[in-house]
Amino acid sequence: MINTIDRKEIEQFSAISNKWWDKSGPFSALHKMSRARIKFILKNSRRVSSKNNSEVTPLKGLKCLDIGCGGGILSEPLCRLGAKVTGIDASDMAIKSAILHSQKSRLEIDFKCMDTATLIKSKNLNLNNQFDIVIASEVIEHVNNRDLFLSDISKLSKPGGLVVITTINKSILGVLLGKILAEEVLNILPKGTHDPKKFISPNQLIEEAAQHKIILDDKTGFIPTFKIHNLINKEFGEFKLSRNIQVNYGLAGINIK
Repeated sequence: MINTIDRKEIEQFSAISNKWWDKSGPFSALHKMSRARIKFILKNSRRVSSKNNSEVTPLKGLKCLDIGCGGGILSEPLCRLGAKVTGIDASDMAIKSAILHSQKSRLEIDFKCMDTATLIKSKNLNLNNQFDIVIASEVIEHVNNRDLFLSDISKLSKPGGLVVITTINKSILGVLLGKILAEEVLNILPKGTHDPKKFISPNQLIEEAAQHKIILDDKTGFIPTFKIHNLINKEFGEFKLSRNIQVNYGLAGINIK
């Protein structure tokens, strides 16, 4: 069966899967980006959520798929906001970490060790079991076949469902900050985490997604803040939403299939 998995990438993440919830460890940037990612998701979730949902659980009643969920850093806040969350990842070690932490947090999240192609096959998709929201956050820059990956996202998303993708821009700043600074200078990420050849620009991603009936019409940047203690400790500060999309960015839109 053809899939999008890059085994080398999976092995790299599996090797550090016991550190998913170490907020000062190799996944610290994802933890610090989490609040901004959730803010962007919530902004766009209004397209598919009920107007009657409360501010505490604005995602109540929505089936949400977190692709490449890792240890569940994004899945857990989505669950707390009321969504019925399924998290998938090709790393068995990451899924074990996600299950263990969600149980400790007393959250009911359906974590599965599988890729998108396997999930599609297992669900025998129809309108009743497709997802209201499909999220691929910091994942698309790690897959082998981007066209197939976007096709899978389209199949897993309901007609009129929300799709949210976040990644690193294929720009000079994207490579300098997202690769060289993060991995080679500050050592915030393990060396070899990213391959700049897999980075993609927002415009190209919008065009490629549109070929699969996913219209990504909202975009934002994710910019880290730096305070003196962050620089001393060689770490990012918290991320905030920005118009600057030159490094990390997010796209969101509707599946019109």
